[in-house]
Amino acid sequence: MTANYLIKKFQPKHADNILKSGEVENYKHDYPTELLDCEHSWTGFYLGTPIVCGGIYQMWDGVAEVWIITKQKQNKHKFFMLKNIKDKLETTIIEKKYHRVQAAVRTDFNIGLRFAKWFGMHEESIMKKFGPDKKDYYRLVRII
Repeated sequence: MTANYLIKKFQPKHADNILKSGEVENYKHDYPTELLDCEHSWTGFYLGTPIVCGGIYQMWDGVAEVWIITKQKQNKHKFFMLKNIKDKLETTIIEKKYHRVQAAVRTDFNIGLRFAKWFGMHEESIMKKFGPDKKDYYRLVRII
C-alpha cells in the first residue's frame, strides 16, 4: 500500500464521517454505527480521510454477517481500498471457518450489489421493508 492509503481498526466515528457526507439523512438515528464495531472490522483511508469501512461479525458458529460502508464520489480510490478490505474479509472467513457469509443490500444500491457479487455472493431473497428506511433489501449469501 502506498503512503496515501492506510487501513486501520474500525471506529464508529469513521463510519459517521462517511455517512454524514452521503445520502443517508437521519443516519445516526437509523444506523447506529457503534453497533458495527466488532473484532474484525476495518477502515480504509485515503489522504487521512475515511473512504470505506467494512467488517464481518459472527452470528453463531460458522455463520457471519458482512457489512460495508463506502464514501460517495471516491470511486478511483474506493476500489483499491475495497480490494484490501476484501482481502481482510477473506482471511477472516478462513481463520474462523465460516461456512455461510451473508449481507443485506438495498435493492436500489447497485454499487453495493456489485461489490457483494464481486465478493462471491448471490441473491438468496428479497426482504420487503427490511431496513429502518422501510426499503426492500436483498439477502445475499456466500456458501463456503
